[in-house]
Amino acid sequence: MAPSSSTGELRAMQMPDLVREMKAQALLVERLRFGVKLKKEKDTAKLRRERRTFARMKTEWTRKTAAQLQGSAKPSTVSISAKASPSAKVPGNKTADKSVSQTRS
Repeated sequence: MAPSSSTGELRAMQMPDLVREMKAQALLVERLRFGVKLKKEKDTAKLRRERRTFARMKTEWTRKTAAQLQGSAKPSTVSISAKASPSAKVPGNKTADKSVSQTRS
C-alpha cells in the first residue's frame, strides 16, 4: 500500500483487501509506538501520521460494514407516521421537549 492512502483509494478497496491492509497498518503502528517508547524511533510525527491512516481505514471499514448490514437488514415494522410523531417524547431529551412546547404555544 502507498505510504499515504487517500480516502478515495480506501473506498475503492474490497473488504478482504481493506482488512488485510488494516492488519498490516495495526502492526506498523504498534512497532512505531514501541520504538518511540524505547527511544529507538525519533520521528514521533510518523507515528501520528500512521495512526491517522489507521483511523481512516477503520472508519472506511465501519462505513462498508454498515452499508452491508443495511443492504441485508429487514425493513422496519413500525409505521412511518409512528416514527415521526412529535408527541412521542424521549425521556431526558430537552430539545425535543422544547420544540414540542413551542409548537403548542
